[in-house]
Amino acid sequence: MVVRTAGAKQARCGRARREWVRGMVETTLEGQRTQAGPVEEPERRGPRFGFGATANTLLGYTLVKGLQMTLHNLIFPLYAYSLGYDLATIGRLNATGALMVLVASVPLGMLADRVGRARLLAISGILLPISLLGVGLARSLPALIFWMLVQNAIAVIYWSATSPLLIGAVTPEQRVRAFSINSFFLWGVGALGSAIGGGVAASAAGILGVSSDDTAALRVALVFNALLTLVGGLPLWRIRNLESAGDRSAGRAPLRLADLRLFGRLLIPDALQACGSGAIIGFLPLFFTLRFGVEPGPLGAIFTITGVLGGVAALSAPIIARHFGNIGAIGGLMGGIAVCIALLVAMPFLVGAVIFEALRAGLRGTIDPIYTPYAISRVAPERRGTLAGLYNVTYATGFSLGPLISGWVQVNYGFGPAFIMSASAYILAALAMFTLWRGLPDEAPAARA
Repeated sequence: MVVRTAGAKQARCGRARREWVRGMVETTLEGQRTQAGPVEEPERRGPRFGFGATANTLLGYTLVKGLQMTLHNLIFPLYAYSLGYDLATIGRLNATGALMVLVASVPLGMLADRVGRARLLAISGILLPISLLGVGLARSLPALIFWMLVQNAIAVIYWSATSPLLIGAVTPEQRVRAFSINSFFLWGVGALGSAIGGGVAASAAGILGVSSDDTAALRVALVFNALLTLVGGLPLWRIRNLESAGDRSAGRAPLRLADLRLFGRLLIPDALQACGSGAIIGFLPLFFTLRFGVEPGPLGAIFTITGVLGGVAALSAPIIARHFGNIGAIGGLMGGIAVCIALLVAMPFLVGAVIFEALRAGLRGTIDPIYTPYAISRVAPERRGTLAGLYNVTYATGFSLGPLISGWVQVNYGFGPAFIMSASAYILAALAMFTLWRGLPDEAPAARA
């Protein structure tokens, strides 16, 4: 009994000593924390470079896409001509590609909404080089038509998927800046693709001992274009955070009448703008050649410079949008383009015409970084691929009807009335935008399942 009582007393003393030591330690640590000040949570840091991994990957692919397009646009007509096809046949080949864009845009846009835009874009990054290689190796007209159809169908995926993904990958405050860099890469840096393609063809000609317009040299340039596109598309498979890029599936939710009305309000101004642009773009080389006698060499330099200026001007889009607001900036730029077109055709001197063409290209390049994110963000993320596909339709329609009407006007009345028609289309586009976009909702939330 005495032993048990002594043991209990000793245990109580041991617990008391341990509690005293614990209290002293806690008091000491508390004093140290008080002297050091409150412990702050580390600040959440933004991306170390650019806009984050997803947006940076998309912008990098856009740069490669710009090089691929301008290189192809320079080399392919020369390649087809070297195979013995006349200008009318080459025109039909290009028209075949435009027709495929018109047919495939909406179905592929809806497919992107269903299966995921990032996944479909990555797949297209593998399939597009295959189609480019097919074009470069084809000789017969049926083979060229087949590969041109495949190439343009796959290329539609870029236009249907990239803009919605880029909108979802950056914050609303960063969108105009991100799209301005996107346009700069696509049209500004991309304009260098012509120089790269010409350099590759010339180098191949020197190695093979043929002229630079020989089929073999031009084929090397087209194969190089396919390899460049393949390498540029591989990083697309790194896009993993699909939710942050607004890449949620639309499932089987049907389009509502309200969706269709909203699409119409957003698309009509773009269709008018595309018609105005298409009415002169394809005729500008002829305008400078027939009116001022500019030869092909200087003419190529003029359009390379204006293309680069258009891309550089796109970088000013964030400043313009902040100062005038999105709708005010777009309307003002459209009006400025109309004025430049009217003054371009009125200029009696080459220098003046080049200046107003450069201004037109710069203003035109500044519209897209503001117009595209503003319009696409008005619809739910699940519908953005569909809307982007519909924008391809308005583009293809405008660039089909615009040249058709403009060509007829030029044959019967000359360049002046045709260019004024183009300027009028831009004015109508601005008026339609101010009318139809009034009262548009703020950025649309994701649709509920």
